[in-house]
Amino acid sequence: MLLPDAADAACTLGIVARAFERVPGGLDELQRAIFDGLTRGVFQLDPADVPVPSEADIAEADDVVRRTAARLMAVLEFVEHPLRPEVADAVDGFARAHDLPVGLLDDARELARDHFALVYFDLQRHGWYEHETIKESMRGRLTELVRSKLAYVGIVPDTTIAAKWRALRACADGTWGKGVADFYDAHHFPFPGERNGIYELGARHDWVHVLAGYDTTPEGEIDVFSFIAASMPDDRGVVLLAFTLGLFQNGSIHHVGGKRIPNIRTDTLSDPQAIDRMIDALRRGHACTADVMGSLDLFAHRDELLTDVRARFAIPLAEQRA
Repeated sequence: MLLPDAADAACTLGIVARAFERVPGGLDELQRAIFDGLTRGVFQLDPADVPVPSEADIAEADDVVRRTAARLMAVLEFVEHPLRPEVADAVDGFARAHDLPVGLLDDARELARDHFALVYFDLQRHGWYEHETIKESMRGRLTELVRSKLAYVGIVPDTTIAAKWRALRACADGTWGKGVADFYDAHHFPFPGERNGIYELGARHDWVHVLAGYDTTPEGEIDVFSFIAASMPDDRGVVLLAFTLGLFQNGSIHHVGGKRIPNIRTDTLSDPQAIDRMIDALRRGHACTADVMGSLDLFAHRDELLTDVRARFAIPLAEQRA
């Protein structure tokens, strides 16, 4: 996962802090705000009390701590806009010197050198949607995936898929399914299966939008994928967050699935309270006990009240902001 367990938090955060000590000037303003916000808001630690690990501490850290530290280092790099090559080189050098995983850190180095196409294709290759497409194809759903994708690109709508999703409108008020239907209607989005409607795998994250209560603004997209990255049990959630930061923070990505995203922008996290919201989304996702983007049968929960689903998955309320 993106965030460590409470028992590993101090060591993990200490390794991240140690990596950025090599960076000229250290963490920039946004990176510092995220690091301090995580330390205080998620783990209830004072950043000044996070121990700086020795070489021996880093060498002795277990694989989970080392992987988690590398993921956090990469996310902090993707936040910087523009990402300075000296930052990417320093963090990458630290990771290699201590034998930490460098997958997303390699992408950050490409980002620092404006190799946007390489970043895009590598994130696509390692992303959740690619893996899920392969997995669902092996389960015998290749035809359904193709039909959904053809509707998405506007070639051939699929009435069966569209009817399944439109039926969510018949769910009772307050249920998760009705919330998803209302989400599509309020934003004037076509349903999956309708012409230009998002393909079904992509639509899973819309259920998370509704479950967590996040909008589709650039800030809301960073929030929802922060929640997802903190709740998914593997690296692919972190890749999704990196992809989202490419769309709405560092300007490295402009298309998804062959379509240009109309509301892309840079420096979203510089907006007032955006960092606080991101930290809160990470906190809530970290507390969530379900991998909503994973194996959960979403339609099996369509008639359950949203309040009940949130309670079952232990999702805290979002922090109220003025």
